[in-house]
Amino acid sequence: MSKAIISSKAFLVEGGCNACGLQSTETFTIHFADHRSEILDSFDVSSLVQTIAQKNGWRETAIPVGISEEKIVLKKGLEIVSPKYLGEQIVYQRDNQRIQTKRTFEDTAELFDEVNQILVQLFEIEPYEIERN
Repeated sequence: MSKAIISSKAFLVEGGCNACGLQSTETFTIHFADHRSEILDSFDVSSLVQTIAQKNGWRETAIPVGISEEKIVLKKGLEIVSPKYLGEQIVYQRDNQRIQTKRTFEDTAELFDEVNQILVQLFEIEPYEIERN
């Protein structure tokens, strides 16, 4: 089982105008066992799935779906996994397999379990042992 550790840093930033006060923000970084690290867009299912899938050879690609329209998918060889965002839900689909889930979870263990289910079923990536530092 591959391992990864997620660290976070919280800091204050100025709101950008005189009326805006200081705002707290947090960044997340995933550190892999091979000493490589990636910054996560956010601490949610889609960011973790995309980052780990890309670490394992999947690439983000735009494919045409209509006249002047395209959608972003994850592709490896001839295999394609298509994410579809539905508000607070996300659907991952590969051929006739489909997983619909929440994008965020309060419990990190639930989040990591959901990410691993998607990685194993749709991306054929062995599960990761993920810890939050």
